[in-house]
Amino acid sequence: MKREELVYEIIQKNPAIRYNSIMRKSELKNGTLTHYLQKLEDTGKIIVERTPRVTHFFDFKISPTDVQLHKFLSQSTLRDVIRLLHENGTLTFSEIRDGINKSSATTSVSLNRLFRNNIIEKSYDIPSNKYSLKNTKKISLILTQYY
Repeated sequence: MKREELVYEIIQKNPAIRYNSIMRKSELKNGTLTHYLQKLEDTGKIIVERTPRVTHFFDFKISPTDVQLHKFLSQSTLRDVIRLLHENGTLTFSEIRDGINKSSATTSVSLNRLFRNNIIEKSYDIPSNKYSLKNTKKISLILTQYY
């Protein structure tokens, strides 16, 4: 398999993948990988999202609305929250915290990020808020296809 095809295949199978992960999977050196990534970007086969600290690579077929969801699914804690809600429907804060086995602070930050980005919804209930996924069909499709 050609190197360019190898890099493209890795990106297709792993949306929101980061540079170091591509390097590990492809076993290409830094300069070589940079060359092929630039080539793929120039030809429009991949979308590159650069932020000050992190760069994510996507297949051009990934819709702009799904980009944020893929970025969240590439992070283990957020992916665990999404999977847990996908499997169980609606859960309370403490059920999510216990289900992902993280501290209350980490759970709270994760839930707030997902809520602010319209991935989950929150229903205000006494004694504890309840959380569920917003677009379960789309998330289910993406989880089965990629994760």
